[in-house]
Amino acid sequence: MELLTLYTALLRRKWIIVQAVLLFTVGAVILSVVLPKNFRTSSRVLVSTSDTSLSILNDLGLGEIAAGLSNTDDITNKISLATTRPVLDEVVWRLQLRDDDGRLITAEELLVPGTFGELEARPNISVAQQQGTDLLVFEARANDPELARLIADTTVEVAILRAQQRARQDTRNARLFIEQQLVVVRTEFDIALQEIANAQAAEEVIDLESELKAAIARLSELMLAYEQNAAQIQEVRAKLSQQRSFQGKENVAQVAATTMAANRQVATLQDRLTELRQKRAAELMDKTPQHPDVLDLDKLLAETEAQLSVALAAQHELDPSVQALQSQLAGLLEKGAEIDQSIQRTTDQFSTYPDKMRRMAQLRMAADAAENVYKSLQEQNYQVGVAESMLVSDMQLVEPAVAPERHYSPKILVNTILGILAGSVFGLGLAFLFEYVDDSVRTPEELSNIWEIPRLGVVPRFKLTGDRRVVDELPMTHPISEAYRTIRNGLMYASLDKPLRLIAVTSAVPSEGKSTFAVNLAISFAREGKRVLIVDCDLRRPAQHRNFPTISNHQGLTDVLTGKVSVEEAQQQTPVANLTVLSSGPTPADPARLVESLRLRQLLLDLRKQYDVVIVDTPPCLVVNDSIVIGRAVDGLIIVVESGSTSRKLVLDMKSRFEVSGLEPTGLVVNKLDFMASGYGYYYKAYRRYGGEESPTPAPPPESAGGGGVA
Repeated sequence: MELLTLYTALLRRKWIIVQAVLLFTVGAVILSVVLPKNFRTSSRVLVSTSDTSLSILNDLGLGEIAAGLSNTDDITNKISLATTRPVLDEVVWRLQLRDDDGRLITAEELLVPGTFGELEARPNISVAQQQGTDLLVFEARANDPELARLIADTTVEVAILRAQQRARQDTRNARLFIEQQLVVVRTEFDIALQEIANAQAAEEVIDLESELKAAIARLSELMLAYEQNAAQIQEVRAKLSQQRSFQGKENVAQVAATTMAANRQVATLQDRLTELRQKRAAELMDKTPQHPDVLDLDKLLAETEAQLSVALAAQHELDPSVQALQSQLAGLLEKGAEIDQSIQRTTDQFSTYPDKMRRMAQLRMAADAAENVYKSLQEQNYQVGVAESMLVSDMQLVEPAVAPERHYSPKILVNTILGILAGSVFGLGLAFLFEYVDDSVRTPEELSNIWEIPRLGVVPRFKLTGDRRVVDELPMTHPISEAYRTIRNGLMYASLDKPLRLIAVTSAVPSEGKSTFAVNLAISFAREGKRVLIVDCDLRRPAQHRNFPTISNHQGLTDVLTGKVSVEEAQQQTPVANLTVLSSGPTPADPARLVESLRLRQLLLDLRKQYDVVIVDTPPCLVVNDSIVIGRAVDGLIIVVESGSTSRKLVLDMKSRFEVSGLEPTGLVVNKLDFMASGYGYYYKAYRRYGGEESPTPAPPPESAGGGGVA
């Protein structure tokens, strides 16, 4: 039963679902056509270690470097290193990847373009491991196939270059250390050779003149170096003094442009001080120096000048040029001390020349040791250079990217299917929401659960074809004719003791189709050979005269009640055999007074005697009280409830009003029932098979269709 209810609800709201599906589908197709094309390509890189390079490094005695190279990063680290900011920034710079505003995109935007970036086909790169292999897949996406290829290949190139630089870092550091040690050992070796020469001269084992000349030349070089160093010290001290003098002249009143350019705080305070001075000068144009505003500005000027003084002092202490000169001076002083020591040692050599000769053997051993160390360092430097040149990246490009011929997104078929699915889900949700908030009565069972009075029948929804006399146009076997026949028979057997000849028809509110129901019910009675009269007692919004082209409303019930014409003169014949209409006539000034008059009741009783059936069309009972008044004067009262429009609250209000008035309606009629949308499809099919007629086509808009009109 729950599945049937669900099916009925979906059938009733099918147009909402259909519209939602169409909306989402059309939107998906339009987006697929409008969005820029996204092209995708990929490069493949093999991650490995060269065994040949490791073997050569081991043969050269660089086993530690070889061991460090063999301990390569795993694939995850390679992926992370290939997508670091330096790599991506270099790719962006090389390819000049810019956004719509001409700004270079960031590494984050290249790596993760975001939802809108994906829709707009912005440049994007991703790196992943190919499953089951040591291959890295560099996948690039862009709105241009050639750009996608360039992004993939350039990223691979930069990543391999960075990996090679990391691999050579250890050997580069070793080479720099060896070069530094070569300089030190070379210096020590030169000193040792000089000491040997001095000792040989003192011991007269060689030409003393040559040795002395050599010693003098050495001393001259040292003295020249000492003088040059002293001159440089004086020059640096002069520059430092000049810089100190320049800083001493710089104060709050005069700040150098270089200082402001080097120190943002000083520039800000200087600008603020200038602004305050200008503001004070402006204030003094119309105020005295003792004015509070001027005094406040003076206070701010003093505070700003104090802050500027502090900032200048800090700048002077941390001035890079001063620190550089001080560092240079310290280096020159240290160098001068070293030269002085060398001069002293050379001088001492002359005085201790014989003693040095006695240490000739020892000095020779020291010189030989320094020479051996120097040669060993040179050999190691050569080997490290060879190792550095052989070390390459453990990443190798095995498959460069190819510019794709076709875009991979947006895919119209996939987006269309997604649009259909999303529209279906949205439409179902919307349909269930409308169904949940819909309080209208849709089926006879729902109506019976609210109001326990006899249910006379249902009238299916049908299209209007110019007028509302549908029964008059359809054969007797048609489902609609059968529906009215069922209601007619129900009225005939509703009361066996007192036949229902005077029947009133009403509804809760306007536009539920009571007037159309009344005329079709009257035609159904007339088809059975009964003399039928329709009395239009809706004196405010009469409608029965519109059902027949030969009927006018120039005179009618109001004229009869006021005594202007007789009832025979007011009655009008219709094209339907045995059917007469008493229209409402001109609208009176006080319709309620005429409805409540005894003359109307007497008129209805007289008409009951003249006709087999009198159908009284009354106003809606929740709008005016006329139907309650007329209901007391008739044999039976039929209440028409529109399916899918009249809410449960209106039915309950109508029930309460009738209970308060002590009036029991004869029965209820569910009007404008959509068999297929209300779960009565089997009735619809049975009517068609049994009656042999095509059922009327259901009309989508309720206001233009149904077993009733506007009244």
